[in-house]
Amino acid sequence: TRALEKDPLAFLKRDARPCFDCHVGLGPGACCGQITPEDYAVNVRRIERFLAGSHREFVDELAAEMRAAAEELDFERAGRLKSRIDTINSLADKQHAVSSRDLNADVIGFFREETVAGVHVLVIREGRIVNSNEFVLNRGTDVPDQDLLRNFLFRYYDVTTSVPREVICAVLPEDAEAMGEWLTAKLDSAHGAKVRFTAPQKGEKADLLAMAETNARHALMRYKVRTNYDDKRINNALLQLESALALDAPPMRIECFDISTIHGSYTVASMVVFTGGKPDKNQYRRFKIKTPLSEANDFLSMQEVMRRRYAPERMADERFGSKPDLIILDGGKPQLTAALAMFEEMGIDDIAICGLAKRDEELFVPWQDTGPVVLPSGSASLYLVKQVRDEAHRFAITFHRELRGKGMTASILDEVAGLGPVRKKALLAHFKSFKNLKEATLDEIKAARVVPEEVAEELVAVLAQYNERKHEREEKLAEEIS
Repeated sequence: TRALEKDPLAFLKRDARPCFDCHVGLGPGACCGQITPEDYAVNVRRIERFLAGSHREFVDELAAEMRAAAEELDFERAGRLKSRIDTINSLADKQHAVSSRDLNADVIGFFREETVAGVHVLVIREGRIVNSNEFVLNRGTDVPDQDLLRNFLFRYYDVTTSVPREVICAVLPEDAEAMGEWLTAKLDSAHGAKVRFTAPQKGEKADLLAMAETNARHALMRYKVRTNYDDKRINNALLQLESALALDAPPMRIECFDISTIHGSYTVASMVVFTGGKPDKNQYRRFKIKTPLSEANDFLSMQEVMRRRYAPERMADERFGSKPDLIILDGGKPQLTAALAMFEEMGIDDIAICGLAKRDEELFVPWQDTGPVVLPSGSASLYLVKQVRDEAHRFAITFHRELRGKGMTASILDEVAGLGPVRKKALLAHFKSFKNLKEATLDEIKAARVVPEEVAEELVAVLAQYNERKHEREEKLAEEIS
């Protein structure tokens, strides 16, 4: 091939010196006229088909040539062809078989995080994975997933020479039919085969799609590690927050608070901390609201939490870490008003604080008179703020559920006469959990020898009533949903 690059007509010069590959038997001799241009072109097309995954057709052609050579008693050529067929079959055997059918498809795995997406293409020919390609797309924040994937498909199939009969993806492009016609024209099948787009929900093809999507996610993870993408995104988010909120510096320590209450019971608050844009779970704190339930509301609860966290003695407490650069209150303007009133009472005026409205993701800041701050959709700063808010909400809800579970257990056991604190503790220690206790039989409770027989009988009766009420609530809820 190097000789042909220097002189395209080298194969016409019968006295041309063969290249090294030809000399050692690794080339067909196109450099010195040992093969005609027509035969050389046939070889090139065969190689293209093999690389595209269609090895069976290639093998069939070679087998026909081998039989013809044998009939002509050209056993040396027949032997060479047999060796070539064995080599091709050996290469094909190394390809991973994924389908019992002769599947001819490209499986497009897609996985996106924020502005960047990973794409993995599994190239399957004759039921075997013959190739795979991975790509990373970074096309801005406002491009929907479907449009991003559609644009990728156009670019990918515009340059590839291997067109499948089926393109498998999670969501069909809006113009899937038109794209199929375009690819059918590129395929130019002698058998009139058409290219179609499919989005399987179950079965073998859905499993292949799941594999491709997993590979796409891994491709994106490798890209992020390779480019320090997460660190860059976090740095951008902190710089964007500094600019949008007119802070003195990037908020390296962010504290976020959320109040959780259901029907006025077990009101709790959570405090989560993000240091350098990342969760700092050792600094998380939870607060039981001490204000009497008859007086409690979100306004008073927020004031109590601000007082307990930012009182001078707490600010000096190393367990609470350093002073925050930014406080975010989940709930918006009402929570901000409550916190500012408490800050004024405590004489605090050197901590940036804002309220995050749930509905429109608006940030209310006391030092700006131009209305709430709206961070750009899809921006790194908005993603960080939502991540902080969601983490505070999750942490508060988890604490609330723990307290509710403990309170429910205590209230049910309080209904049993003769079951005091010591016996309650002993029962729960024996059965390991309230769930195990309420499922225990009378004989099992008696066998524990923790409570007298009459107390055990009343306990079983109370637990039976509790289970019955719970079952009725579940049935009623199911009826409402249906």
